Amino acid sequence: MLPSDPPAPGTPPDPPVNSADRRWLHDKFERLAAEEGQLATGRTTYYAAIGTVLITGLLVVLADLLNEPSLLVVSVTFLAGLGILISLVWAVLLHRTNDAQNLWREAARLLERENPPVEGILTGAITLRSGETMNVNLLRPYLAHEARFAHLRQVSWMDRVDPLALVEVLPLTFMVIWSSVLVIVWFWYLLLR
Repeated sequence: MLPSDPPAPGTPPDPPVNSADRRWLHDKFERLAAEEGQLATGRTTYYAAIGTVLITGLLVVLADLLNEPSLLVVSVTFLAGLGILISLVWAVLLHRTNDAQNLWREAARLLERENPPVEGILTGAITLRSGETMNVNLLRPYLAHEARFAHLRQVSWMDRVDPLALVEVLPLTFMVIWSSVLVIVWFWYLLLR
């Protein structure tokens, strides 16, 4: 049975979760989200380094083989194909990692909303970058984060940009660059030389 399926008629309800278990579960969600964030950062660094090396290789090939069109086209086609493949793998992995991070953050937020890990309220005034002061319940950090970035607040457009989605633009940009290089070199080879 999937977790989202309703319980079958006649089955006993799930036992209540005690406070220690809720705290453990909330901490687990936070750790899982942090691990996914580290994976995304590591993958971005790794694949960006590979992309940079490939672009450097492209520049070297262009400089050295400009007088040998057939060898130039073969070399650039190989580099562009490899660049497209690496960018595609990078985009897929980064998208999946970011989705997993959002899943764990959402799970922690729902847990805070439905069944908070720590009972009670501990209010604190947080001063935002804009200078605005906001009162939040410090025992529910994910809900405080949600309130901070709510569209009802007067936050800057930069605060509304999702950094995870923005990071996913990088591999797609590399893919467009490599596809353009591939089209340009074949257009030059077949029509312009």
